Amino acid sequence: MLLCLSCIASLVMSQNEFRVGALAASPGTIVSGRLEVRPAKGIDDGTFLPITIVHGSAPGPVLGLVAGVHGSEYVPILALQRLRSDLDPKKLSGTIVMVHVANIPAFLGRTVYVSPGDGKNLNRVFPGNPEGTLSERIAHTLTEQVILRSNYFMDLHAGDGNEGLSPAYTAYYAEAGTPRVIAESRRMAEAFGLDTIVAFKGKLEPQRAIWCGSTAVVRGVPAIDVESGQLGRAEPIYIKLIVTGILSVLRELDMLEGEPSPTKHPLVIQDRAYVKTQTEGIWHPNPQLDAGTYVVKDTVLGVVTDFFGNPIVEVRAPQSGLLLILIETPPVQQDETLAVIANVRPGPWEAN
Repeated sequence: MLLCLSCIASLVMSQNEFRVGALAASPGTIVSGRLEVRPAKGIDDGTFLPITIVHGSAPGPVLGLVAGVHGSEYVPILALQRLRSDLDPKKLSGTIVMVHVANIPAFLGRTVYVSPGDGKNLNRVFPGNPEGTLSERIAHTLTEQVILRSNYFMDLHAGDGNEGLSPAYTAYYAEAGTPRVIAESRRMAEAFGLDTIVAFKGKLEPQRAIWCGSTAVVRGVPAIDVESGQLGRAEPIYIKLIVTGILSVLRELDMLEGEPSPTKHPLVIQDRAYVKTQTEGIWHPNPQLDAGTYVVKDTVLGVVTDFFGNPIVEVRAPQSGLLLILIETPPVQQDETLAVIANVRPGPWEAN
């Protein structure tokens, strides 16, 4: 069997120290600390990424795990804390690099989508810029120190503080990257075990891969996104889904002993409609609807009013499908997404 150069490098590294920034882990150990994002003189004081290296006692691949790209998505942040306590590096083959909170400014600032420092969405500025704003420098640090050090990668999300999201799902880029990267990404998405899988469409050039996971796949690293949890809540059931899913992938990759628990008949989402508003105001979602329900075309999703309560526009479903995301908090800006409706079809399914 032929191995890529990065895979060979990871196998050699697994027999020695594994370093990320100033942190170094010996085989069979867990090390946690800060990966610094340097300051920009006269602009900001920089920040840090809290990371953990779980360096197995036996050689194997490197799995990168990133939580907290959006600061109010708490479920994956707490899931990585639990995973850290559950892992025994002496029983691990290979290495896991966890980024517990990718966006400390947004996390501590309790913001939705964007960082309070530069007003940018970290998940729209990859692969970053070492001389850019704070979000761009965070993205650059993640790309160079975590993504490009990984043989496999997961970007872990939840419904943000304003988003109802259901069901939990995995996602992979079905048309971006090499055939090997696409196949390995799909393998991870199935092995994670959630029964809904989103297959992102579209071929991506590196300069257009502005999302965390897409930055990985266009650079040769198989990757999946995970969405579990909603509305900034830290519900144990969604935390457990992430922990269980990661452990299943680790078994699929032969990094842990035991059998994985993959999904057998996934609900595959290949097309999604984004429902946007053309005006700012106050959003009143239909109280009879929740994310995860099936809606038919022209169903009233909600009403946007002005700031005095006068109706401006009634928002209707442009197509029938699964209501994957529904905004459930009142503020709405012009051209903001209020709902995502997915076309669905049951598995089994064929490779693209």
